[in-house]
Amino acid sequence: MNNELQPHPVCYLAPLQGFTDFVYRRLYAQVFSEIDAFFIPYISVKNNEVLRKYEKEVLPVNNPQTRVIPQVLAASAVEMLFLANYLSTLGYTEINLNLGCPYPMVTKRGMGAGLLPYPEKIEAILAAFFKNTNLKLSVKMRAGLVSATEIEQVVPVLNQFPLSEVILHPRVAKQLYAGDIIESAFEFATSALKHRLVYNGDVNSADDYHRIRQKFPDTSYFMAGRGVLMNPFLPAEIKNQHFSQTERKEKLIEFHKLMLEEYLKVMDNPGNALNKMKQFWIYFCHNFAEPKKCLKKIVKSNGLTAYQTAVNLIFHGNLS
Repeated sequence: MNNELQPHPVCYLAPLQGFTDFVYRRLYAQVFSEIDAFFIPYISVKNNEVLRKYEKEVLPVNNPQTRVIPQVLAASAVEMLFLANYLSTLGYTEINLNLGCPYPMVTKRGMGAGLLPYPEKIEAILAAFFKNTNLKLSVKMRAGLVSATEIEQVVPVLNQFPLSEVILHPRVAKQLYAGDIIESAFEFATSALKHRLVYNGDVNSADDYHRIRQKFPDTSYFMAGRGVLMNPFLPAEIKNQHFSQTERKEKLIEFHKLMLEEYLKVMDNPGNALNKMKQFWIYFCHNFAEPKKCLKKIVKSNGLTAYQTAVNLIFHGNLS
């Protein structure tokens, strides 16, 4: 494994469809400062076009952060090159190939983790990419589709190409996001992979980070998704930075205020903006003492006035 050990951990924000959209990424970077790279949730191609719903996600004007990496979902070399060329015209110099999406609607179409049982297909995609583009490429993958031994056939293929890094979520796709992490898969990757290895999966607290770092001391690159959504201070805590309760509250209030203002601007109508904020609270509620109670209050609010009332009660600790 070519993992240059960093004096401080390097933290990436995972691409989560429907949650880490361009609004979330931009405003997170504005309020919090410890994410080293933002990954755009995957885009794909259909009928020789990038779906319109993906376009706003990759527009450079919507991604002003220092390092932003779009992720692509492709079933063939043709699709991979189409997406690479599309992103190149937007000015991107680095992209990420999704070999990890576990959902059947994706895997049954031979994409995401659905490619892992077919190392020859992965090889064809990578060979075409590096032959026809000058972009940097990383890979985000699972240990396998149905078996963690699948990684043993994929790693030799990955080692043939000059990837910038490999992000490994050591579960198989059939587990989705539940069940135990398969540590043996990550151990295999640490010894067999020639590229920098990034740990992804269940990094939900600073304690999780320290536990993983203790087991894999040569790993200093980490990707977190739901952990950051639940606790936006997580990257700072991993980097041993601390905030007072007053500072935390101020930042949470600011973040929420900016999110609501921006969704009211970019969504079609206030109702859709409100629905988006209710989705945001699925994870944001974990910043408060009684998350289930908070979320219930948010979900029950009808209209922006009721929503704002619920938010004020939660932030001021008066939720009954």
